[in-house]
Amino acid sequence: MTTQTSGKSVFFTGATGYIGGTVLEAILNSPQPPKLVTLLIRDEKKSSGFQSLDAAKKNNVEIKTLIGSLEDLDKITTAASEHDVTIHTADADNLEGVKAILKGQKIRKDKTGHRPLLIETSGTGVLVDNAKGAFPNDIIYTDLNPTPATKDSPALLSMTELPPTAPHRNVDLEILAADKAGTIKSYIVLPSTIWGKGVGEVYDKGLSNSFSDQIPTLIKAALDRGRAGMVGEGKNIWPHVKITDLGSLYEHVWLKATQPNPTIGHGPSGYYFGISGEYTLFGATSRIGQALVKNNLIQSKETTPTTFTEEDLKKYYNGSSFMGTNSRGVADRSKSIGWKPKYTEQKDLYDHIDREVVRVQKEFGNEYKVKKFTSSY
Repeated sequence: MTTQTSGKSVFFTGATGYIGGTVLEAILNSPQPPKLVTLLIRDEKKSSGFQSLDAAKKNNVEIKTLIGSLEDLDKITTAASEHDVTIHTADADNLEGVKAILKGQKIRKDKTGHRPLLIETSGTGVLVDNAKGAFPNDIIYTDLNPTPATKDSPALLSMTELPPTAPHRNVDLEILAADKAGTIKSYIVLPSTIWGKGVGEVYDKGLSNSFSDQIPTLIKAALDRGRAGMVGEGKNIWPHVKITDLGSLYEHVWLKATQPNPTIGHGPSGYYFGISGEYTLFGATSRIGQALVKNNLIQSKETTPTTFTEEDLKKYYNGSSFMGTNSRGVADRSKSIGWKPKYTEQKDLYDHIDREVVRVQKEFGNEYKVKKFTSSY
């Protein structure tokens, strides 16, 4: 059976990344794939690999590549002006890149009379406090309707209560302003701690990165220092989501937003949390410690994590205590559009950590080599 495309053209950033590879797989394999996808990629050697994807051939999707990066602002503006939809998964903090996308989308709106769509990747890092691992909190945000506290549960706060200085927020506000001006329709997806190996053709062919960020970095640090580590006492709480569940969320947003008469919320009503469960930093790093010892990957037999020193934080996180923050939210709007994450339990994440410790060590060794820290979540 031939798949019927949505008829939409898509400009896509970040396809070689962990999130981007998954989102591309989800869009290509959706019931209503686009007719054309133009991928912004740095490595020209990967062009033929992307252009020959079986999923694209099977579903009648033409794939083109544009060689460049988010620094090539003129290229980005032109590309955004030539497509119905831009899906941006490359960098949640690149304000100039997003401004270039919005500039191009305004040109398209002025030319066609139709508002182009922007599916943006932000992150629940926008929700963080400054706990430094010392405490959990009850400051919980919702992507849908805020609700007051009851005797049984804390309040759910509105995204409008976030300060403009919060991580990623300057980019998100720029996008919301364009939506309010009637230039675009924006859909902002906010992944949390993403876990799981990247799955699909783009990973099998080595086109996209199959490792996430937060958990592998904690594992790399533990291997390097010979013991699992955490910020402060690791009492802080973060949400999590499996990469395949996150791909499903993007697919739901894509399908709902590209319908002839979409009912899905956009702009201030277009936040979609990628959250399926929660964990504590102490819990995750304890599981890392146990896996290291169980697999004889470090000399120590101590499984309990110790607090990162200032030198550790400089080495592994550029001095940031970001991993000691609380970030808490509930994915009410995401679930209201039909998203049903399968991996919602803490145990799902911890079982993954057992496997991921071995995979990270095999791929990267014990010596810490990553120089650049980016809070891409």
